[in-house]
Amino acid sequence: MSEHLQCSLSHKTGFLGLWRNPRLRLLGVVVALCFAILPVSAFLQQAPPEILRSASEPFIDETSLPDIAWTCPMHPEVHELHGDTSCPICNMRLIETRRIVAWTCPTHSVILERGEGVCPIDGERLVRMNLGLAWTCPEHSEIDALNPGLCPIDNTTRLVQRLSPLPHEDHTPKHGGIFFMAPDNWHHIEGVYPGAGRIAVYVYDNYSQPMSAKAVHGRIVLEEKYDVEANEVREVVAYPLTASSDGLYLETQIGSQELPLEVTAKVRFNGDAAEDRFDFVFSSEDRDISSLSSNDSNIDIPLQLGSNSSAALSASSIEALLAVAIPGDPETIVSEILNRNSDIRKLLETGVFAEIYIPALQAKELALGLGSHTVKLGPNRQVVVTLAVKSLVRSAWLLDWYGDLGNRPLIQEAYSVFDAAVSDLRAAYEIP
Repeated sequence: MSEHLQCSLSHKTGFLGLWRNPRLRLLGVVVALCFAILPVSAFLQQAPPEILRSASEPFIDETSLPDIAWTCPMHPEVHELHGDTSCPICNMRLIETRRIVAWTCPTHSVILERGEGVCPIDGERLVRMNLGLAWTCPEHSEIDALNPGLCPIDNTTRLVQRLSPLPHEDHTPKHGGIFFMAPDNWHHIEGVYPGAGRIAVYVYDNYSQPMSAKAVHGRIVLEEKYDVEANEVREVVAYPLTASSDGLYLETQIGSQELPLEVTAKVRFNGDAAEDRFDFVFSSEDRDISSLSSNDSNIDIPLQLGSNSSAALSASSIEALLAVAIPGDPETIVSEILNRNSDIRKLLETGVFAEIYIPALQAKELALGLGSHTVKLGPNRQVVVTLAVKSLVRSAWLLDWYGDLGNRPLIQEAYSVFDAAVSDLRAAYEIP
């Protein structure tokens, strides 16, 4: 018998021997089932391509670089302006990064501009997006540098700029509606109310790239009530969402409604058992949606539409929005935190959940600024302030996260913790 045949038989015999072991066979079945039940999207997920800009044609001026910030390697949505903290989600050490703001077409991400304007492909207004900024060698993409310079491999070639799309960094509405992230940290949806009783829901991946809505199921709930005996919330008025013929969105007709309009979308992605809740508050009719044609739907589209209050942010960077000057005395710091708390309460009352992160994370920065002042307090007040700051920081991140989810009950739950921490700080520093 040849050596090759002996080797082949030994491999087969060894495999069969392992398979006859009931424990290993059970393990193999479990592993196979785990892969079988994964959604198809888990295998199809691809990040948008990185963009390289040569040293002779850089996207940004290398003589005026954006400040270094810190992020979590496992949770890039975490964005800190200082590196002396760990990730509030997984407690990993934060890493340095640079980020920039660019503008792109809502449905043509190949276009990248430095400022606002219209898409040269379809004429739609450009939307804002955040990009990771690094430098790499033209012929050695494994090099990842935080600053411009020469390629460390040959010490001759100039590094080129690498612009990387970031997951969860683009929550700008693409159709003038309200944009939320799903609890699975992957799907995103945009609810749009063009008027005339019509609601449309778009589905996106974690890079805010459009996805087919044909595999998504859900409904729009207009009224719920709590059943005391059953100890559960029951739906009183609800309308099923159906996919458009081209699969670009889900839609339903809910009849004529007054503004502001509060609705809840309950959505199930890819046949998953869990159903996700998204609370929309439409304060005005959203602008017309170019991809919704009357030929593709049996629901009329209004001719004149306004703009939704939750439209894209201005060109200011996230850093500028969150930057806050830390006062020199703790009493003023706490007073500023109280102002942010009031802002959060107003946003919560009006249903502008996607903007809650701004005052919440500003309050977080202010609370962290109390650290150097606690030494002047007595032991008991030190404990109160330290615990309150810790609670406020965590609940601020939860408000940021739940605001992205658009889940009113979760937002209210996080705000209760946040508000209690603010009250403790107010009492500790005797702010009237």
